[in-house]
Amino acid sequence: MPFKLEIPIFTADVEQHDRPSFKEMDFSQLLNLCKDFNSAECHRVRLELNAVGSYRDGGLTPNIQDATRFLTHLRKSEMLREDQQPTIRIMIRPRGAKNDDESASSMTELRDFQYSDAELLAMCQSIEDFKAMGRDVLSPERGDGFVFGVHRRLDGQLNGLVLDPEANRKLTTAAHPYPCFLHRAFDGVLATRQNHPGIHEPSGNAVPKIPIGGLVDKIKGLGFKGVLTSGGWGNATDNLEVLSELGRAALKEKEEDRFELIVGGGLRYRNVWSVCCAMEELAQHRDFWLHSSCVTDEVSSHMEAWGILMKLKAAEVTVASGAY
Repeated sequence: MPFKLEIPIFTADVEQHDRPSFKEMDFSQLLNLCKDFNSAECHRVRLELNAVGSYRDGGLTPNIQDATRFLTHLRKSEMLREDQQPTIRIMIRPRGAKNDDESASSMTELRDFQYSDAELLAMCQSIEDFKAMGRDVLSPERGDGFVFGVHRRLDGQLNGLVLDPEANRKLTTAAHPYPCFLHRAFDGVLATRQNHPGIHEPSGNAVPKIPIGGLVDKIKGLGFKGVLTSGGWGNATDNLEVLSELGRAALKEKEEDRFELIVGGGLRYRNVWSVCCAMEELAQHRDFWLHSSCVTDEVSSHMEAWGILMKLKAAEVTVASGAY
């Protein structure tokens, strides 16, 4: 099955005179990638829309005016046939990580993906605003949807994290009928599972080490159709064993209820092959998405994306031949 590439973008530039930010591709280069790699038979490229300039923060909710401008130009582009139009995922994340105590050491847990009631209301409102753009721009039938995640800290545990069921259900309900995908908030949950198997709730009861398959079931139960993860803290290449386990868990889902696994975190042309090898079993039966900003100091983002996509096509051939 095809290996595919999800590219997060952090710009709303659509005119030729607009200067891309953070070494990103310009609008015409994005269109060319979609034209070259998307077709009725196979969509290999999709985009994740983030706030302008939020690359350093790991992606934030885009401004509704910027998103409307970008997506309107994209959907009306004469360069792309309808079957070449990319699926769009919109980031819903009101802020990046912050420390409760500015004097705290680097070991102190950052309050990332842990939101106040006011922030959760703002996230729901953002979702409603994007849905109001209309299905000619954002369509659940095309697979367009939202990316977010909320977790909470286990009491008494500095780095013990679990998904917040109430907050996540509130957001997935607000997004209906658009599909929702849990982003890297999940990595903190995986790290808790790996590093703190003996953690305790305030009641004194031990929190069991939930099997990977059980975590997938919990994510689905919150209304998510898939997850973007690096398999824990750090880069994806640091967590290949966990990612392989997640891939096997995803394979157990019924065809009509398939769970989408998207692997990201430090992926570039130089290391995507190792991830493809780790996910061989999943790739033999399901489409498999990798997530990369393609931002690098070595080559242009357009060339990096092109190189990754060509390497993914080579990986498909290798998987199909059983030569891994």
